[in-house]
Amino acid sequence: MGDLIQLSVGTKVKKWQIDKKLGEGAFGAVYKCSNPKGDLFALKVEGKDEKIQLLKMEVYVLNELKKAGGRHFCNIEDKGQVDNFNYVVMTFVGLSLADLRAISPTKKFSMGTAISIARQSLEALEDMHNIGYLHRDVKPGNYTIGRAEVNELRKVYVLDFGMARKFAHEDGTIKKPRNVAGFRGTVKYAPVSCHAGRELCRQDDCETWLYMVVELTKGSLPWRNMTEIQDVGNEKRAIRRDPIVKKKMFGGCPREYLDILEAIDKGQFFDEPNYERIYYLLREAMKNTGSTEYPYDWEQSLMKKTKEEQEKKKKGVVDQTEKVIKKKEVELAEGKSHKETKEVTKVSKEIVEEKKEEKKEEKKEEKKEKYEDDKKEELY
Repeated sequence: MGDLIQLSVGTKVKKWQIDKKLGEGAFGAVYKCSNPKGDLFALKVEGKDEKIQLLKMEVYVLNELKKAGGRHFCNIEDKGQVDNFNYVVMTFVGLSLADLRAISPTKKFSMGTAISIARQSLEALEDMHNIGYLHRDVKPGNYTIGRAEVNELRKVYVLDFGMARKFAHEDGTIKKPRNVAGFRGTVKYAPVSCHAGRELCRQDDCETWLYMVVELTKGSLPWRNMTEIQDVGNEKRAIRRDPIVKKKMFGGCPREYLDILEAIDKGQFFDEPNYERIYYLLREAMKNTGSTEYPYDWEQSLMKKTKEEQEKKKKGVVDQTEKVIKKKEVELAEGKSHKETKEVTKVSKEIVEEKKEEKKEEKKEEKKEKYEDDKKEELY
């Protein structure tokens, strides 16, 4: 692994100016950047000599998703290579679902928001599966909402395709599973197959998605305090057979979540997940809990915060403009005074010159009178 690429604030990558560092991973970093118009974007960098080119995978997957009309993915604005690193510029998104849960007073979403977010995040997985890719790292930190400034507080994006894997051949047939597969994903949300060392399939993405949805709905998972991977795996198996663990898992959630788990578990390796059944159960959950989809929990606070920031920025611009105007007025006033002083000086010089000329004329007259007097004396 090479050294991480570090870019300083103010640096330009082609036409993109680096405004702030947002974070970094094992192979690269993410920055907030802006174009010459001041529009905001995210810029990801990765060393060109990295053995595992995650950025290349991300660009490929996002391009394929765009061709297929993906609903919950960032747009690529630019990509290329500069000096010793590759870069990609894409949509600048808002807070992650993990961040939004963390700032929630109850550490969970309201029922309506949780169910609606579940639907959108499943749509993203369905879109990925439709182009032949598994995500393999579904978790709240890899889903975000859009930004208030562009009116996207109700839109969900899925990010980070570093662990994505193509599960289908070009003709659409499913690749045969490998005999042994390494652990992929995040322990807290990983599917049972991952704990067992089995090849992952589309059902596993959906299982991981359900763990995430339960956490967003009730605020926790039964294995949240477990530190051993094996113990976490055993607890996930137990929710299928132990009524007590199942109650711990789904207590506080709509009963339809149990039916969703059953629908996912029925799927085999080569089967397509029963998305329509899951969407139906989510709609039923919304109806049976008497919940409303909108507004989302964060809309009011984030809109207010954005408005305050915009007002502050606007005031800053106004204050700066006023300072510039005042400075110009002072400069103009000083310039006028200087001009007046020059004019007075000029007039004074003219008066002095006139006086000098008058004195010269007086001296000439005096000399002339003296000459005439001398001549008179000579005559007498």
